[in-house]
Amino acid sequence: DIEIAIEADERSAVVAIDGEIFDAVVTHLLNNAADSMEDAAATDEPGFSLPAGTHATRHALIIRVRHEPVSVVVDVVDRGAGMSPEFIRDELFRPFTSTKEGGHGIGAFQARELLRDAGGDLLALSRVGEGTTMRMLLPSTRNLAAEARVFAPAVAASGTVPEMAELPAWLAAE
Repeated sequence: DIEIAIEADERSAVVAIDGEIFDAVVTHLLNNAADSMEDAAATDEPGFSLPAGTHATRHALIIRVRHEPVSVVVDVVDRGAGMSPEFIRDELFRPFTSTKEGGHGIGAFQARELLRDAGGDLLALSRVGEGTTMRMLLPSTRNLAAEARVFAPAVAASGTVPEMAELPAWLAAE
């Protein structure tokens, strides 16, 4: 069994991407992470440790969500075998190349292209023997930086800072 741990702030997020595309990308990433972790579980390393601040077990697949000014970042973190920088650079996103028996080699390539077509991106951060973070950069429907620029002059003009209840929900959550 693989435990799934979700780490997210309290704010909701609306991303500018088709739901079916998002589902396809997330499904691919979760399946790959689970496969990697199942393979690694057979050769579990006794000295393994999770990063500080992570509230999950060794066998947890972590989904981490955070908000950036113009995007939402979703990390799918596994503690599988990891990938070398050379593999990520030369093979991971190359279509029709697969390390999986019976694989077609289009999953990571297609996931990245779908996100790029929607104005986002897919990055791979990995260390051999430690695991992989697949980072989705999703375009947000809200530009928090622009909203802050609009909100700040109103505060400056009035000379008062509004009560928390009057703050926009995204700012009050901070």
